[in-house]
Amino acid sequence: MAHDATHPKAFHHPHEGCGLPERDRVLMSFDDFCFAYEERPTLRHVSLDVYAGDSVVLMGDNGSGKSTLLKAMSGLVFAQRGSYRFDGEEVSEASMRDASFAKRLHQRVGFIFQDSDAQLFCASVEDEIAFGPRQMGLGEEEVRRRVDDVCRMIGIDELRGRAPWALSGGEKKKVAIGCILSMNPDVYCFDEPLNGLDARTRAWLLGFLHQLKDAGKTLVIATHDQSLADEVADYFVYMGDFHEYGDRPHVHINQ
Repeated sequence: MAHDATHPKAFHHPHEGCGLPERDRVLMSFDDFCFAYEERPTLRHVSLDVYAGDSVVLMGDNGSGKSTLLKAMSGLVFAQRGSYRFDGEEVSEASMRDASFAKRLHQRVGFIFQDSDAQLFCASVEDEIAFGPRQMGLGEEEVRRRVDDVCRMIGIDELRGRAPWALSGGEKKKVAIGCILSMNPDVYCFDEPLNGLDARTRAWLLGFLHQLKDAGKTLVIATHDQSLADEVADYFVYMGDFHEYGDRPHVHINQ
């Protein structure tokens, strides 16, 4: 695939022309983005635009770069060649050293890790959900309101005083999502969200993803679960064996 190729416009902009100005706006833009861990290429020459309101599913084998692309979107790894822009502003090591810029990005892009234990570190569920809003500098009254709203919305009121490490896998996943939901970001990045969940929690999470999508949130989901991909994707992004972004002729669109 040529390095300057991008996703076919007919597939890539499912919201274009929908009459909502925010959905005709490129929110995340990668231009020839390259990244390597210890000189091992992980993302090679990725050029990709994600529009506001898109629901994108990243597909590909283990090690193809899906998780790293999510981390790049969230400002956790940076281009070693090329660039990544969020809402027109370049995200780089230099820009993320600006505390106000980093705070804005982390408020607007939420990353839900595959392993919830990597995301949870506070003494109680309530403190976990309050952590993000407090980092945003919100007053305690607003923080309490957000914690109340999130716990009610995702059905974890009874867990508020519990220690996160003592929860089940499904409960931890809900709390990890609640931590991001409390900041009300524009973009939700999910890394293998259904892994290790029981049938009831899987059903809840699928419904929640549809709620986010219906609310106009931008979703980027890395998964091997084809049923999840078919249900929520506006289009697929395939990461190939050489850590490059490639198109396939059977791109799936949910109109």
